[in-house]
Amino acid sequence: MHLSTSLPNHKALHHLPLSPFLTSNFPFQRPTLISTTPRFSTALTVSARRNTTPQISPFLRTAGTAVLTTALLFGRFSLAPAKADAPPTPLHPPYSAEEEPEAQKPVLEQFLESHPESSTHLRALVQQKIEAGEDAEALSVLQSLIRSQPRESEWKFLAARLLNEMGRPEESRALFEEILAENPLSFEALFENSILMDRCGEGKAALERLESALSAAKSEAKEKEARDVRFIIAQILFLQKKVEESLASYRELAMEDPKDFRPYFCQGVIYSLLDRNAEAKEQFRKYKELAPRKFEVEGYLQTPLSRMKIFGSDDSTPGKVSEPAAAVAE
Repeated sequence: MHLSTSLPNHKALHHLPLSPFLTSNFPFQRPTLISTTPRFSTALTVSARRNTTPQISPFLRTAGTAVLTTALLFGRFSLAPAKADAPPTPLHPPYSAEEEPEAQKPVLEQFLESHPESSTHLRALVQQKIEAGEDAEALSVLQSLIRSQPRESEWKFLAARLLNEMGRPEESRALFEEILAENPLSFEALFENSILMDRCGEGKAALERLESALSAAKSEAKEKEARDVRFIIAQILFLQKKVEESLASYRELAMEDPKDFRPYFCQGVIYSLLDRNAEAKEQFRKYKELAPRKFEVEGYLQTPLSRMKIFGSDDSTPGKVSEPAAAVAE
């Protein structure tokens, strides 16, 4: 398996999936990678942190994070193949393209109420809007879907990702908080909200939030959820440059469930970024013995909404992955 050293132009990458990542009938995979460098805002910059741990360049660390994110979400859910099937032919929207968004909303929502099955076609419409760079119109459709189907968290996930990429992180976080209010142990919401918090300089609060979720999962005897939260904690520790703590967490997770490929893959990525190649090779060997054939990092990183990525950094070219990061899964 090999990671591509570059990603296609972002406008060709939007089939809008979420997990975010997974068990729904969504016609395109859900993305798990959220944007830490919105096109229109620098609000989500990584605050400088002092540490004595081994140094990894910011770009390599963020590239590695993208790969680790992929591993966690692929391992947790049974995903469709990396390349999504073509979406269904979109239904002509019940309004003309010339209408203003405010005029569209009532008509669209009325249409959804009388034709709930049309949501599949509206997914395709959202995809088309994203591909065309019409983020505001895509968001308008998603907001109408949220109002007409408030119990469907999928729309909130997608809108949250889009808002973040549009440079509106606070609104994005508000949607994640709505999801967490209904399901405090939602893996996707906890995961993405924690990364957003860390990128906004609230790393300590993010870890406290996760520790609270872990305690809740343990008190409710939800072992799977507790394990998932621990994976998120390990990921956040890595983001915060606490590399040895992150590795220790992954080692502990591997010991507890030797058949789970995720801890081995994550350790392999980190060791590779540290140039500890012998250790990386051993971890990747274990991972390859356990990973399902569906686990294709390259394909996943090139799926919809991958412009909502974690590759961006001040010293990098958008859409490029460093050579060391590209070789981690060869």
